[in-house]
Amino acid sequence: MKVKVNGYTFNVELVKGDIEKMNPDKDHYNLGLTEYVEGVISIRDDLNEKTMRSTVIHELVHVFMFAYGYEVDCEESMCNFFGSQGDRIIDLTNKIMKGVKGNAVRS
Repeated sequence: MKVKVNGYTFNVELVKGDIEKMNPDKDHYNLGLTEYVEGVISIRDDLNEKTMRSTVIHELVHVFMFAYGYEVDCEESMCNFFGSQGDRIIDLTNKIMKGVKGNAVRS
C-alpha cells in the first residue's frame, strides 16, 4: 500500500526476513527499514502483530521526520515532534495494519 506524508509518497511492503537489506551483516538485522530515495518502507513479514505495529510506528516516525525536515537533538525535541504529528502517525499505522493483513505488497 502507499502512504503520503507532506507530499512524499512511500510504498509499504512486507518483505521476507532473510533478504539482504533486512540482514545487512551477521551482527545486524532490521525489523523495518525506510529507504527515502526509493520511497519504500519495508516491514518484515514474520513479525507478530504487536512487534509489527511497533515497527510500523517506528518507521513512520522516520518518514514524518524526513518529510517535515525535523532533526532530533534531544528527547524533548522528539516529544515535541511526536506531540505535533502523533495523531497522523497513528492514523497511518492503523491503515497500514489493516492493509498488511492481505493487501500489502509482499517482496
